[in-house]
Order: sequence, then structure tokens, then C-alpha cells
Amino acid sequence: MRTTIIFLVLFVFATSAQRFIKITEGAIVNDGGDSRSVNWVDHDRDGDLDLFVSNGKNGGQNNFFYKNNGDGTFTKIDSLAINLDNSPSVGASFGDFDNDGFPDLFVSTWYNKKNFLYKNNGDGTFTQLSSSSVMADFTYSETGTWGDYNKDGFLDLFVTNSAGNTRNLLYTNIGDGSFTKQPQTGFLTDQYFSRNADFIEYNGDYLPDLFVVNESGQNENLYTNLGTGLFNRVIHPTLLNNGGSSISSNYEDIDNDGDMDFFISNAEGGRNWMFLNDGQNNFTKVSEPFNTDVANSFSSSFGDIDNDGDLDLFVSNAFNSTGTPMTNYLYINQGNGSFVRDTISLASQTGWTYGAAFADYNKDGWLDLFTANCFGANQNNSLYRNSGGSNNWLMIDLEGKRSNHDAIGSIVKVKVTENGTSRWMTRRVSAQSGHCSQNMQLHFGLGTATSIDSMVIYWASGIVQNVSGLLPGSFNKIVEDTTLTDIESENEGSIIHEFKLMQNYPNPFNPGTTISYSIVNPGNVTIKVYDIIGTLVKELYNGYLPAGNHSVQLDAGNLSSGIYLYELVSNGNRIVKKLSVMK
Repeated sequence: MRTTIIFLVLFVFATSAQRFIKITEGAIVNDGGDSRSVNWVDHDRDGDLDLFVSNGKNGGQNNFFYKNNGDGTFTKIDSLAINLDNSPSVGASFGDFDNDGFPDLFVSTWYNKKNFLYKNNGDGTFTQLSSSSVMADFTYSETGTWGDYNKDGFLDLFVTNSAGNTRNLLYTNIGDGSFTKQPQTGFLTDQYFSRNADFIEYNGDYLPDLFVVNESGQNENLYTNLGTGLFNRVIHPTLLNNGGSSISSNYEDIDNDGDMDFFISNAEGGRNWMFLNDGQNNFTKVSEPFNTDVANSFSSSFGDIDNDGDLDLFVSNAFNSTGTPMTNYLYINQGNGSFVRDTISLASQTGWTYGAAFADYNKDGWLDLFTANCFGANQNNSLYRNSGGSNNWLMIDLEGKRSNHDAIGSIVKVKVTENGTSRWMTRRVSAQSGHCSQNMQLHFGLGTATSIDSMVIYWASGIVQNVSGLLPGSFNKIVEDTTLTDIESENEGSIIHEFKLMQNYPNPFNPGTTISYSIVNPGNVTIKVYDIIGTLVKELYNGYLPAGNHSVQLDAGNLSSGIYLYELVSNGNRIVKKLSVMK
């Protein structure tokens, strides 16, 4: 059955630099349910974003799917396999696991039910893969996320669990459309009440690391990818020692300083957390307004809603202890990593909101918002259209070739000059950046900038691609250039002008860290580690290397806690830095 949805403007909310218009007619905002996940995805590759909404009612409920008609309206389709599971669905994540050009779908379920995996047939329909190993277990799964952890060009799947066995699951993509469930050894033996997970680039070695948030007073988990199919759990006293009842996480360059920061939402009346990165993976927790706003928060979505060049934040609230309606939180970025809570616009919606995601569904360059609502297990969902303003913008879709087709794990940096001041903005392609939130299309607000100085794409494969000729106010599909092989400097191309030793990532660490460095001329290179009194404890590399950027791994498993020195020597040049082993 198909139902055409026509939008009617009911009222307008004014915010600091734009307006949100609440849509009030059509099935998309009148389908009552116990809704959970919001997934914006171009499922039929026709150039606009369609919408999938999962429903998690105890006892089972079908999901919602709305096809974008390309004219600002949607058609509800309720006959697809992805609609008809009649299960208590929670998280959902699209990812083209067979690289055929069409995004497939994973849907998690709770209450000791089977999860679901669907193949996109490329004709607008899906097939449930009931014989897949992904659907073999009965679980209490919260969500799943895609990432190519072994860098073979095919998306693997990580699934979180919060009850029952509580061990999380990793499925390796074989490359023929099938998956192998990894044995519960190593980091997969950890038992936490896990909610959200996200494959991230944490330590600069171009290997997908894994960040997992946990509830019930448990600390978060950060696992660095060792490149051997194994992960190592990181110890970080500031970032990973907060307890709480964490549900959602985001890994974004919140303050536009070129490094990635964290936001973590919490439920049960706690407080949400924002951690700003100093560039060396040392994090400082932001106070206002997050230390004062009571949190019953389940999802979080970053987006530049006013196109001023920095990321704003929407946080959903649900399931408070009193069982009463609540309002959500919208935070406006002040351009320096600080935020002011907006109490006028989206905060007027009452009820319970689970998942939420920004997306430009009508292709006007301004981010709109959909919220999955669940008060009373039958609350209607909400769609807010952003009526825009005068600032410029840029939209990017990536297509991987050596990388996975959806380019999940890729990072894009854009440089613009505004009022004589240049700045870089960073976005990343993630399959689950916020809990029950997905949009893989990249949006850049450009402020008043009238041109784009530079764009650099760090593909998931490790290829670095410079792109020129882009115009503000345009939609762009960029295909990975597989003729490029070298890791290039962001500003200087492939030519290295400086003999440089970077601070190891992470630092402090236990037991693994990455040491990156650059050499101007080819020659013999040594990397050595000494204790604080100058005794050699490890030689990490001794041999010939070409000019360029390089890195080496240090395993400090047999070293004691303390301060050590690491030394780079090449062509008569020498640099020494300190590192800290913390056990």
C-alpha cells in the first residue's frame, strides 16, 4: 500500500539564525508508534534521501519506510520486507555490505529476539537474509554499526547488547555476501551493558578503531585496532572513567580545530558530557550548559543548522522516572566549542523522543530534523523543515572504489576564507554516529564564504584525494580516485618539507600506541625508546625508508608505568619526545 504525503505548515519556530517549520500532515508525522531509530538513506540511488524508522514495542511492531518523491513530499511504503518483521526493533544501520551500489540494512531487536539483515535488491525492494550468521542468535541488541575494520574493502558489522549474555558481537564480511561471527575471545569477552558503537579513527594509523558506550554506571570502552584482526582496550583517565548511564556518542570536530572531539549522552537523570581534544588525544570536559541540564537522553545528532560553519547539537530525551512528557535539547555552537541552549524552537515539542537525525530532505542546503517519538508507545513522530537563511553551504556524497562503496570511515576536510580568516571544517562518514541516528551525506555550512579554497578527502582505504573546483550552494558526488597511492600532507601535497616527529597517539597509553614521523630525504631511519635515565629499552625500526610520512607501533606490554623517551634519527637529524605508559 502506498500513501502520498502532502506537507502543511502549521507554525514557525524562530531560533537564533533560522526557523524550523513543523510539518503536520501526512503519514510521516501521523504514524503513531514506539519509534526508535531514524535512518536517512538514498536507498534507490535516485539522488534524494529516503527515511526508515524502526519501532521497538514490546511484543512486536512493524517498521516505517517513506520514499522521498524529490519534490519535498514522501510516499509511505508498507509492503517492503524491512517493514514487516513485527518485532521489537531498536537500532538500525544501512551499509552496502556487498558493494553493489545499493545500501543494505541491519536492524537490531531486543527481548531475546533475532536480529535482522536485509539485502537491497536494487529495484526498491529488500530480501531478508534469514540464513545469515547475523540472524542466528537470540539477543538483547541495542544497535549495530558498519565499518571495514580489516580494510579489505567490505563492511563488517559490530552489534551491541545490553542484557542477556551482554557480550557484543563482531561479524566479519567474507566478501561474497556472507559473514563469519568472530569467536568471543579477546575484547569480545568483555561484558558490559552496551548501547551505542562507532568505528572511529582515533590514533592516526588509518585503521578503524572502535568506541562503545555503556550504561548502568559502567565506563565507556575504546578499542584501538592493531591491524591483525585484534583490538586493544585503551586506558584513558579522563575520557573513559566517568561511569554514568551512557546511551549515545558522537565523534566530531566540534570546535573546528582539526581534531576530533567526543559527545556522550546519559539517561536516568544524569548529565551529558562533551570532551574537547587538545590535538594530542588529551580531553577536557566542557561544563556549561551540560553540567546543569538534567539528562534523560537517548540520541544525539550534530549538524550546522544555521550554516555558519560550526556544528550545532540536538539531544533527545525520553523514559524519565516519573513517566511524564519532556522536551528535547537544542544547543547552538558559539564558534569556539561552547554552546548555548536554545529554549524556543525544537524544545517546544513535548513527549518522549528516542532517535533523531538531521538531513537535508528537500535539497535546499539547509538541515532539517526528524525525531522518532515513543511516549505511551504510540506517539506520532515529528519532521521539522529548516526554512533557511542567507549563509552558503556545500553537500557531499562519497562513493568508494578501493574503500567500501558507502565510504564509511572516510573523513572530509573543507577550507574556506571568510572575512579574511581561513578555517578548516571536518566531517566524517559514519554508519551510526549517534545512537539510533544515521545520515551518511556530508553537509558543510560555509557562512558568508563565496568560494571554497580546498577540499581533502581521507578515504577509508588510506587514499588521500585533493578536490578542486567545488562551488558553494552545490551538491557533489565524489568518486574515490584509486590512482592515488601516497598519504599526502593536507596542505602541501605529497612533498614533505619538514623533518618531524609527532607526539604518539594515544598518550598516556597501555599497552599500544602509534608514533608518526616525516622525513624530507630518503635514507636510513632509526626509532628507539629509552627509559628516563637514557637506557635503551626498545628499537622500533632500523632501516632504509623513502621520503614521506611514516608510522610505527609501540607495544609497551613488558614496560613498567612511567615516562619514556622516543628518538627519531635520520640523515644526521635527531628529535626526541616523551611518552607516558600508564598501567
